[in-house]
Amino acid sequence: MKRTSLASLILFCLMIISSSYSSAEINFDPKLKINSSKDYSKEIFSKDYNAALKMHKKIAGSFIGASIDFQVGYGTTSANVSEKSNSNTVNTESKGGFQFGALLNLNLFNILNFTTGLDFTKKNFGITVPYANPLTTGDSLVQDLNNSYLNIPLNINYSTMVSDNVGISFTGGPYFGILLNAENAVSGFKDFDFGLNGTLTGKYYLNPFVAVILGTKAQYGGLNNLLSSSSVEKLSTVNWGGFTGISVGF
Repeated sequence: MKRTSLASLILFCLMIISSSYSSAEINFDPKLKINSSKDYSKEIFSKDYNAALKMHKKIAGSFIGASIDFQVGYGTTSANVSEKSNSNTVNTESKGGFQFGALLNLNLFNILNFTTGLDFTKKNFGITVPYANPLTTGDSLVQDLNNSYLNIPLNINYSTMVSDNVGISFTGGPYFGILLNAENAVSGFKDFDFGLNGTLTGKYYLNPFVAVILGTKAQYGGLNNLLSSSSVEKLSTVNWGGFTGISVGF
C-alpha cells in the first residue's frame, strides 16, 4: 500500500513538471532577439572608424598626429622707428611682398599641439634716414629695404572642428628670423630677427587627410632691435598677410 502511494505521488509530480515545461516552452518570449541573417560588422566598423576619424582630425588630420601646411601668400610690412634725440625725423613707408612656407603640426603625447617649420617672408618697406654729415643742409636719404627672411616659428597650436568637413586652428609663439640678404641698403641693419607671430587658419577637408587651407597671420619683429645708427635709436616691424594652400596629414 505504501509503495503504491509513493509511486502515485512520484508519477503525479512528474506530470506537473512536464506540464509546466511544455507551457513555458509555448509561451517563451525572450527580450533579446538576434537576427542571424543580419551582418553587424559593417555598422560597428563604420561607427568606430568615424569616431577615430573625428579624433584624428581634431589632433592634426592624420593617423600619427602630424600634418604639413604648404602656404603661399602676400603681406605688407610697416616699420616702427624711434629716433635719437639729436636727429631729424625718420619717416617710413609700408610695402608688400610675397611669402610662402611649409609648417609642421605635431601632437605631443596627446597633450600639446606644436607647430614649427620654415617660413619665407619678404619684409619690404621704405625708410627716410637723415644724413649723418653735419655739413649737410638737413636733406635725407630715402632707401627701399627689400629684406628676405627665413623664419623658424616655435608655436603652440589649438585646433577644433566646427563641422564634419571644416576645422579651424590658431597658432602663436616666438619665431627666429635669418636675414637672407647679402647686403642691406641701410648700414647697421641686423641680420637676425627675433619676434612674435600668430596665425589663424581655416581648413576644408577634401578627404580625411587632405585639406584646403585659408588663413591670415601677423608677425611683430625686432624685439632684439633691428637697427641702431647715428639717427635711429630702435626699429621694429609689423607684418600682416593672408595665405592659402594645402594641408597634408600623415
